[in-house]
Amino acid sequence: MQEEDSSTRSSRTELKDKLSLYVLDTFSYIETVKVFLDGLDEWKLWREKELNQLLYIKDRSDNTKLRKQLQEELSASLNTTLMGLEALGHFVDAVERLAVTSVHVFVEENPVLLLPEEGALGTVQDIITAAKNICPQLVEFKREHKDFFSPKLQNVEVLAYQLDEYIKSVQRICGTIKKGPLGDFEFFTPVVDIDEEISDDDVQKMLENITLLQEFRQDETFRMMFLFQDEYCSSFMKVFSEAEPRMLQFLAELEDSAVQLDRMNKGARISSVTGSSVGAVGGVLSIIGLALIPVTAGASLALTLTGVGLGITSGVNSAVTTATEIGVNRTQQKRASETFQKFMEDVSNLQECLMEVMQSVDGQIISPASGLLVCKGVASAATKTAAVVATDALALRNVPRVASDLPDVGSAAARGAVGLSRGARGGFIALNALFLGVDVFFIVKDSINLAQGSETEMSKFIRARSALWRSEMTSWQKIYGLLKQGQPSFKKKQAILVTEFYPE
Repeated sequence: MQEEDSSTRSSRTELKDKLSLYVLDTFSYIETVKVFLDGLDEWKLWREKELNQLLYIKDRSDNTKLRKQLQEELSASLNTTLMGLEALGHFVDAVERLAVTSVHVFVEENPVLLLPEEGALGTVQDIITAAKNICPQLVEFKREHKDFFSPKLQNVEVLAYQLDEYIKSVQRICGTIKKGPLGDFEFFTPVVDIDEEISDDDVQKMLENITLLQEFRQDETFRMMFLFQDEYCSSFMKVFSEAEPRMLQFLAELEDSAVQLDRMNKGARISSVTGSSVGAVGGVLSIIGLALIPVTAGASLALTLTGVGLGITSGVNSAVTTATEIGVNRTQQKRASETFQKFMEDVSNLQECLMEVMQSVDGQIISPASGLLVCKGVASAATKTAAVVATDALALRNVPRVASDLPDVGSAAARGAVGLSRGARGGFIALNALFLGVDVFFIVKDSINLAQGSETEMSKFIRARSALWRSEMTSWQKIYGLLKQGQPSFKKKQAILVTEFYPE
């Protein structure tokens, strides 16, 4: 009898401790969110300064005499960027954990948990619900920032674009949260009282449930599944599992082409080699970087640039003549173009899956431009329009040169758009022509530099962009791995999360 009484007291004590910890952790996550929101203006100011610095570096990146200085400036700027993204990471993690917190623990009428102020439990419930609604948009930040924001001058325009997208996305997410009940929250010390009238069976059930609920919040696989839900999880996993081998093979071939370029650079007629197929692929890659927005509103830009990929290969043929067939030929060039097209289609399909996750809130669609809920029927058009407007504005700010460097760039882009998948066709020829003209201009310039005996800049460019893509592949691989691990038990865990916690 004494042993049974001791066991009962032990269970009640354990329940009290675990429930208190669960509540205190919840309050801690809410405080983390509040602290970030309080410092949002300063955070945004610093990121905008870094963005301007990146654009300034980009404007001077053509000056080879300044390369060392620019590299140092880029490293310093990205160091502060990474610190800011670390702070963002704490905020994102807190919102994510709140999203997988049980609202049933904080019901107003319960026999166990008390807060000293009336209505406080209801406020916590509202905050948790708000986090659940906003959490799909956190998929945008699921990348290894240290690897992505690596200080490579060849990628500075891409990094500037991504940082700009982050600033806009954080503003949108925080603006949505600020409209909620977060401002009404105050940190309280919870009072957990396990009344003697509560049966031992009920105590045991609550103890088992709170133990599981705490584990769910620490479980990265469950949190990732919660962001995706079953519907979007299966879609992403299917697309990625089919595309991954092709994409990795393409990246391996690109890296090999950089090695070959360096070897060829030791030869006598390097400029003609750069003007052939390897140069074409390198030129295409200079555009790819602008599409490295795998989970942001810039996904439609990636679809646009798929057409550019085809168009520029054609454009390069007319811009750079091949004087010799050292190591490459037209057959290889065609194969490279086809491989690149397939790579961009895979990227587009993955981006489409991730965009669907980000735009989903209880069966509705969130417009990335405004954070407002809109009908599914018009969401696709609204998303694309917002993305193109934002992209076009940034493009005009970043790239003052126009597409008139070559007169046929518009038709080249149009020819490229013919081969696009259904989801990629959108009538963005003007935007394609702008970037296409700029890139052909740079390819011609690079060929001249190589002819003058300078170092193989194209191989550096290929390596830098390949590293950027590999960091994205690593992020997608991690997402896939977590989803694959978490999918089998997700429904069971989700059912526990939505189950009433307290006894009637």
